[in-house]
Amino acid sequence: MPQSIDQRKVNVALRRLPTIRPSVTIVWIEDSCTSSRLFDNNGENMNYVDSLHNHFIVWYTSILKSIKYFKQARSYERIIVVVVLADDSGSINKEASTLLLAMPHDSSEAKREMLVECRAYYRGKHKELVAIDKFEHSYCSADAIKWYTRPCFLYRIVNKALRSEDILGLYTFRYFIADLCTRLEEVATLTRARYTMPFRVYRGARLSKNEVEELRVGTLVATNGYMSSSIHLNVAQLFISIDPTTGMSPSRSRDDKQQFVLFEIDINLTDSSEIIVADVSDYSAVPDEKELLFDLGTTFIITNTEYDIEHYLWHIRMVSSSEMAQLRQDYSAYINRRLTDTSPTMMFGHLLSDISSDYSAAMNYFYRLLRTISVDDEDHPTIYFYLARLYRFIGKHKKAIEYFQRALLLQKPKLPQSSMAYGRALAGLATTYSEMGESTRAVLLYERAMAIHRAFLPSDHIEMIMDSNRLAYAYWQEKQYERALAHLSSALTFYRQKMPVDHPGQAQALHTMGLVHHTLGNREQALDYYTKALHMRQSLLSNDHPFVARTYYQMSLLHAEQDDERTIALDYAQRALNIRYRKLPPNHKELNQSIELVKRLSQKK
Repeated sequence: MPQSIDQRKVNVALRRLPTIRPSVTIVWIEDSCTSSRLFDNNGENMNYVDSLHNHFIVWYTSILKSIKYFKQARSYERIIVVVVLADDSGSINKEASTLLLAMPHDSSEAKREMLVECRAYYRGKHKELVAIDKFEHSYCSADAIKWYTRPCFLYRIVNKALRSEDILGLYTFRYFIADLCTRLEEVATLTRARYTMPFRVYRGARLSKNEVEELRVGTLVATNGYMSSSIHLNVAQLFISIDPTTGMSPSRSRDDKQQFVLFEIDINLTDSSEIIVADVSDYSAVPDEKELLFDLGTTFIITNTEYDIEHYLWHIRMVSSSEMAQLRQDYSAYINRRLTDTSPTMMFGHLLSDISSDYSAAMNYFYRLLRTISVDDEDHPTIYFYLARLYRFIGKHKKAIEYFQRALLLQKPKLPQSSMAYGRALAGLATTYSEMGESTRAVLLYERAMAIHRAFLPSDHIEMIMDSNRLAYAYWQEKQYERALAHLSSALTFYRQKMPVDHPGQAQALHTMGLVHHTLGNREQALDYYTKALHMRQSLLSNDHPFVARTYYQMSLLHAEQDDERTIALDYAQRALNIRYRKLPPNHKELNQSIELVKRLSQKK
């Protein structure tokens, strides 16, 4: 959550919206290339190239953030274009905004929470506090764009949450963000009708020298907020203090730490039906700027970069890209299916806990919900369920058992209507006992959960597959390896054939498959499954998610078995330890395991 402006110095340039950030350079591979180990032109190591349904997937092992990928490619003459999108491209913000729109957001409580946070943040700042008071008494949803484009408290604090991907912060500002999303989509429809011919917009930005150097031709870039641009070149120049007479930037060398960049973005809405861009000039507080706003996560491809040595200014030309279109459509369909049996309020908490692994924020979120809902609210047992999972994640297993039992107690009288949730809670309780080493008890609970779900769900329902996945891990603990392999094979087949997008459960199945093969002595197969699990977890979860650390840890154990791979083992062990230090509480079992492993490998090095 944002701190008070007095507690932390905030340097916000005039109307400076979130910057474009490079995702990763598009990799160009000759279609005749069959090498299993390649290097791009920067010497970055790519682990392997895998052909799947005529598509190429390139996994980077040395650029941890180049991890969110697309299973798609475009052929151009004899070239295959492989697109890899970084995890910081705004996808988490987009998912959060989708859920915010689905949940109740226009309540007096949502408004109160937002204004309390804003007043705390701008404590002692008279001008901003006056604007907050005015917002409280005069705001209506139709004015969302006008308020966002005003040089006042809203765009600063909202964009700060977007840039930092502060999911709990986005929830706090849901009262306004949901209105803004809705209005921008409405205006985007009008914009598409107005701009029937290709056009160009401009954006001025101050970037570090290193950031500019990453923006090479062929790079896919994405926004992590609502990116501002203008039809007028002079407006973009004004925002980066270009001298209107001489055209000079404030810089005096391309080696300066801060560089001045003029983005020239070519848009063709006829060819790019998926691009969401809104001409907000008719609704803006500053209509003369002729401002256009791009939606969260909009992607572009850089087509040209040039440094103007006379005016000390970078010119970077981009075109709008629809590379994410199919992925977004598939993902939206998946979210809509999930919303049929899970409320958006609960799914938002799931995003906090499972995707971003911000356990403290998630705990805060669910306890806040507990304080605001009635005793008989239908979400009550679900909140207990998610709190139980959070306690399990941080290693407080007794507390987890208590909250799972609370959830079960509230769900049992509602059977069979609550069968889905009741089965999930049983499975969660089973996982808790599994982590405590009581695998026999875990197997019995998993089998009960599966029996409940089997009674009313089709065999290919995602919940049935998740049950099978969890049971496979318990079978591995019980040394029932054939049973484990059977369940895992079935689960992986389902994920490959039925899921439109990668799923955390698929990564778990790959990880567990690695455990089984490692135990059986199938070292190469185990490494292959661990590697696939790692890349998928990195693509779906935050880089510092404890599940990523689990796979790092197992890969370290595997490499440690070979004397000539001890250095690799230590590297993976250290990565796991770094994550666990950041994410897990002191004395957590997994943290202690990592400390001991790093210590042991360091001594033998």
